[in-house]
Amino acid sequence: MNTTVRLTERSGSTSSQRSKGFVPVVVYGAGSDSQSFTADAKTLNEILGKNPRAILKVELPDSGSKNVVIQEVQRQPLSRKLLHVDLHQIDMKAELVTKVAFHFSGDPVGVKSGGIQQVELYELDIRTLPDKLTATFEVDITGLDIGDQLLVSDLPKHEGWEVLTPEDTLIIRIAPPVALEEPADTDSDTPAAAVASEEAKTVE
Repeated sequence: MNTTVRLTERSGSTSSQRSKGFVPVVVYGAGSDSQSFTADAKTLNEILGKNPRAILKVELPDSGSKNVVIQEVQRQPLSRKLLHVDLHQIDMKAELVTKVAFHFSGDPVGVKSGGIQQVELYELDIRTLPDKLTATFEVDITGLDIGDQLLVSDLPKHEGWEVLTPEDTLIIRIAPPVALEEPADTDSDTPAAAVASEEAKTVE
């Protein structure tokens, strides 16, 4: 939790705030009423790019600092410009339900042999205390060969985490190479149309 985001009181219209490089944010949760502020858009974009699941410390005007997680993000569909962010205040002594992204390391032996790496699951649902949360879940896939797969049940245990994703959920597999279609046999038996033509001549 090395990132601190300073929040400021909203002033002026939302469009004018965005034009100045600020984005509207709402802070709620932990038994507190929802509060509306603005924050520096560049800072929030940097956080979202590095670790959108990070626990942040926000400085509220006249209210001191609070621990929050990014709950929801709204962007402009085409430009991807940040429009609004919801911040959920958390109790550092209470468990929270969240997601952690997989980071796959190593080059699978099956891929080196021509297999195709197919990722089916990118995040794991967990319940944990905030101080046990990590940015990513490191998974070594070096040993996966063609035909091998990795399920949630195959993951190493992580201290302090209760995994909520079903154990039989497929995470990644190494599929066989795509088989090339065999070319048509040009030396096969005489086509049916030619046979029919010959039969017609015989009848005549």
